[in-house]
Amino acid sequence: MIWARAEGCRVWDPEGREYLDLSGGFGVAALGHRNPCVMEAIAAAPVAHALGDLADAEVTAELRRRLPWPSKLGVTGEDAVEIALRTALLATGRPRIVAFDGAYHGTGLLALAAGGFERFRAPFAAWLPGPVERRPFGEDPGELPHDTACVIVEPVQGRAGARVPPTDFLPTLRRRSDDAGALLVIDAIYAGSGRVGELWPGEDVADVMCVGKALGGGLPLSAALFLREGLADVWMLGPEDVYTHTHVGNPLACAAALVVLEEVPKLLPRVRDAGERFGRAGWHGAGLMRARRGDFEAAERNGVIVIPAGEDGSLISATPPLTITDEEIDEALARIGAS
Repeated sequence: MIWARAEGCRVWDPEGREYLDLSGGFGVAALGHRNPCVMEAIAAAPVAHALGDLADAEVTAELRRRLPWPSKLGVTGEDAVEIALRTALLATGRPRIVAFDGAYHGTGLLALAAGGFERFRAPFAAWLPGPVERRPFGEDPGELPHDTACVIVEPVQGRAGARVPPTDFLPTLRRRSDDAGALLVIDAIYAGSGRVGELWPGEDVADVMCVGKALGGGLPLSAALFLREGLADVWMLGPEDVYTHTHVGNPLACAAALVVLEEVPKLLPRVRDAGERFGRAGWHGAGLMRARRGDFEAAERNGVIVIPAGEDGSLISATPPLTITDEEIDEALARIGAS
């Protein structure tokens, strides 16, 4: 499918057919496609590109100040995961990663090694780093190996199909990490920035939190947030940053992110209410991260964009803009019901 135009919760193909977008561009368009405030901030940015780690634009420096914890910025969600995992290695000197079945952390080699989707991992198995130990999601992992650098976990699993763990799961991981002297990395790239009804899900237990997707308001931006004091200091390895990109801290994306940080907290009660509307219609999950059994191609034929999900691809996932109205939800669900 080709998108020719997008606005709010709707997109149009080159033939002019309109679709209701329950994907939100993989959860990126939290404030809706082409949100006027985001578009205005981008258009007004006096700097379009700075010098990555060598020189920030003013708006990039302002974003760093506005984030609630010290951060290291990235471009993609995978960057944030890579930064978090490398932080654990630098901080502990240990190699092992404990991760979970059904996890999705990105498709770069280190993120892929921690992920739980074998169809993504298998073609590159010979090159995957490690060691990585995988445990069942939602269950007590037990005592961690002595060489564990970190545990990495999603507060709600996204690609696996909006899987919500028991309420004691994250506190148990915090306790297990403390016992082993390991870091706890919360991958809130998909679930964060308001998606599950919280701005920073897992903040009460995390040492490092990965955020992305919705953070940039539609533009590529991510961050590893260092909630444990002193973790940012482990990256002070010399005059040159040893993990960076040309587009780190892109000023246009940072200008959009400032809008996201201003507007999303106002939407959190609405996200919870809208999520309950999905729940009453049989969609499991949290907030506006929802899933149910279905056929994404059939939904598309009826004018609704959803994402295939689940480890076996049998689910459809809804991660619409947080601005979606009740009328748009009802219209989309009616169309899916007719699939």
